[in-house]
This record gives sequence, structure tokens and C-alpha cells, in this order.
Amino acid sequence: MARAGMERWRDRLALVTGASGGIGAAVARALVQQGLKVVGCARTVGNIEELAAECKSAGYPGTLIPYRCDLSNEEDILSMFSAVRSQHHGVDICINNAGMARPDTLLSGSTSGWKDMFNVNVLALSICTREAYQSMKERNVDDGHIININSMCGHRVPPQSVIHFYSATKYAVTALTEGLRQELLEAQTHIRATCISPGLVETRFAFKLHDKDPERAAATYEDIKCLKPEDVAEAVIYVLSTPPHVQLLKTARQISLISHLRRQPRLQTPAKTSNTSGHRTPQDFKPQTPAISDTRDPSTYTTKIIGYIRDPLTPNSQQEAVMKDRATPLFLTL
Repeated sequence: MARAGMERWRDRLALVTGASGGIGAAVARALVQQGLKVVGCARTVGNIEELAAECKSAGYPGTLIPYRCDLSNEEDILSMFSAVRSQHHGVDICINNAGMARPDTLLSGSTSGWKDMFNVNVLALSICTREAYQSMKERNVDDGHIININSMCGHRVPPQSVIHFYSATKYAVTALTEGLRQELLEAQTHIRATCISPGLVETRFAFKLHDKDPERAAATYEDIKCLKPEDVAEAVIYVLSTPPHVQLLKTARQISLISHLRRQPRLQTPAKTSNTSGHRTPQDFKPQTPAISDTRDPSTYTTKIIGYIRDPLTPNSQQEAVMKDRATPLFLTL
């Protein structure tokens, strides 16, 4: 079903990296459903070809175009953008979804594992962002969108040694998105940058991370109610459907929709504890009522609640009572 606000993207081109499965495949499908031409890239394209056939047989108005690309190789990336330029004019939306994790700890991990993560999670994202912006600029596209699929590991460091370096790469994505937002403002363009940071998503991620311990990988998804790839795809559609003058900014547990040219508001501080023990009570997790306002008025902004994040200072029993099915957060930044 066509989503309100997505009409302006119909027949325009979106690039989705890491589209062979998980979040990338879900995002590619959702965009094709909305009538976009989608170039889905990955090192192997068998799964993307199958998804393209499924979308075609389902009668979706858009088209999925598989493209083989090794994102750890800059020449492959540049070749892909050159092909998109010659065959489809250029990129209007760039969704940097591809990411990888290796179980290489900081104290004993391999340098090659660190390089693999850095090359895909940081350098490939940066190269794709640069090339997408240049593609938009040379065609005078002023309403393009660059979306980085980040992680909650880019906002906090979990106490798991095997993902500490991975977390560092995701903190880099957080910084890169903010830097990109600032440079786009300096360039006086209305091209937007958004960072989507999901918590644990039920994909093959844990099985690739713990490839030698499938039981541990399976247990990862049993300890918490996980997000689905379709949840993240829905967030992407939501971001793209917002009007061109709307910019998304992160606050503590909320998304703020504000005028695109307005400066970032002060971050809201978490609620103070209401008892004397130093622990937050269940009442402290109650979301504030969103202030509904006209986003075109630069003096106001609108807030939308996305979810909760676990607080290490609060006993699990209290958190479970309050959070229940909302235990996995999904934040939109910028």
C-alpha cells in the first residue's frame, strides 16, 4: 500500500547496501513496494535476485536491481556508482545498511578482523555517502536523503568483549552522521542525513559473529524480545515519508521533528529518581506526552516516542514489569 508522503519518491532511485538478507532485504522490499527503483548490492547477489523475482511476481510497482559489489574494495564501490550513473542517471537515496562484526576482542583480536570491520562499517559507508552526495549534486538534486543504519552499540558499549571493536565502528557512524549533517548545512543543501539505531534485530548477525558457537548465537535472540528487520524497514519508510522541511533529531528517549534549518535543541535529561535508593522506579520509565505542533514553525517541535532502553541501575524485575514487549529500542538520530 502506498504510504502518504512517499509519492515524491516514486520511480526515483535508492541504493541499499547489504541487501542480500536481514535489514537490507527488508528495506529493499519496502522501497520497491512504494514504487522506487532500488539497486541492492552485496558481495553475492543470489538472494537479491530471488527477492527481485518475488517483488516482480507480487506486482509491486517498483523494481529491484541486483548488483554485485564488494564494499571492502573502493574500486568496486566506484564502479557501482559509475554503472548507476550511466544506466539510471544517479542516486537519490543512499541507505548505508551493510555492516559486519568479527569476534575479535581488544586484548587478543586479530588486526585483520579489526580491518575487516573498519573497512565495511566505516570506510565503505563514508565512500558511499561521498559518492551519493556527488551524484545528487551533479544533477541538482536538493531533496535527496542519506540514511545510515547504525546500532545501539553506537551509543553505548555493551559488556561483551567480542563486540567492543564493532561498537567502536558504530560510534564512528554516530559521529560521521553528525558531521555529515553539519557539512550539508554548510553546503546550504536540503539533502538530509538520518541515523537509525536499532537494538537487537533478529537476523543472521549473531550466527555470523558466533560462527563457531551456533548455540550461543541462537541464545542471543532468546534472551530478549527482538526487533524484526521489517521494523527497521518501517522506520526507513517513516523517515523518507516526512516532508522535505522536516529534520529528525535525537533526544534522550524520543525523536524530535523540527524545521530542517533549525539548530539542534538542547537534549532532554532523563527523569530524576523518585526514591532515595538511587534506583529508578517504574514510574521513571513513563514516557512524556508528546507535544504536538506545526513542524514548519521553527519555534516548536513535535516529539514521537520510539521505545525504552534498559537502565543498568534498575533491577531487571522492575524493568520487565514496565517495558515488557518494548525492551528493544529503536532510535532515529538526526
